[in-house]
Amino acid sequence: MAEEKGHLGVVHLLPADVEALMRRLERHKFERLEKDSETYKIMAGVFDSSTLLTLYHMIHQGVFDIFYGVVSGGKESNIFCARDKRGNYVAAKIYRIATSDFRTMYRYIVGDPRFKGITKERRRIIYAWASREFKNLQRAFDAGVAVPRPIRHERNVLAMEFLGEQGVPYPRMKDSPPEKPKETFEKLLNAVGRLYREARLVHSDLSEYNVMLTPEPVLIDFSMGTDIANPMADELLLRDLSNLVRYFRKLGVKTKEPAELFSAIKEER
Repeated sequence: MAEEKGHLGVVHLLPADVEALMRRLERHKFERLEKDSETYKIMAGVFDSSTLLTLYHMIHQGVFDIFYGVVSGGKESNIFCARDKRGNYVAAKIYRIATSDFRTMYRYIVGDPRFKGITKERRRIIYAWASREFKNLQRAFDAGVAVPRPIRHERNVLAMEFLGEQGVPYPRMKDSPPEKPKETFEKLLNAVGRLYREARLVHSDLSEYNVMLTPEPVLIDFSMGTDIANPMADELLLRDLSNLVRYFRKLGVKTKEPAELFSAIKEER
C-alpha cells in the first residue's frame, strides 16, 4: 500500500489508495441503505484519509469486512452497520475529525481523572473521546450492565455489538415507548445504580434518546460517561435521574423525586 507521511507523523493514504478503499467501503447490500446523494455526503464528511487508514487496519484485523450504510447520526459521529469476516453484524461508530466540537469535548473530558493532563489539540481530544467511550463500555459490560459489547477501538473508530436484527437496529426508547413503562423504569434505575456502584461510572447523558429497547432496555452512547471521581459526577448523575423521571412520568409512572433516587444510589455504594 502506498503511503506518505503527513503533519505530526500521521500516515495518509495516497489518492489512489483512498479511492480503492472507498469503493470497498461503499458496498451497500440492503435496499433500505441504497446509495444516494445524502449517503455520499455523509461518507465524504466522515471518511477522511486518516479515518480510512484506521479502517484499513481494522479490516485487516478482521474487525470489519463489509460496510453497509449509516444507521444513526449525531453532531459528533455516525454509526454504520457493518459485518466482520465471520459474517456477524457489527456497529462501527466513527467520530468526525474535521467537524466535531472538540472544545466542548475537552470541557467534559478534562475532569475525568483517567484523562488528566490531556492537551487541547483537536485530534488528540477526539481520539481520547473515542477511547473513553470504549473504556466506559468495557467497564459497564464487565459490571453486568446492559450495554453493547465493546469489540475494538482504534483512533476515532469504535467497533461494538450491533443491536438489531438482520442489519436493522432496534428502536430507541424515544421512538418506541416501552409496553411496560413501570417495569422498564425499574430496570433502568437498577442499571444506573449498578453502573455507579460496580463500574464506578455515571452515564452523564442518559435520556430516552440513549436507551434502546431490544426489547430489554440497553444503555447506549457512553461517550460522555465519566468516572465517579470526576468533581462533576454527582451533578451528572442527578441530571441522568431527572431525565428518566421526566420521561416516565409522562408515561404515567409514579416515581420518587430525582433527589431521593440520587440519595438511594449514593447510600447503596
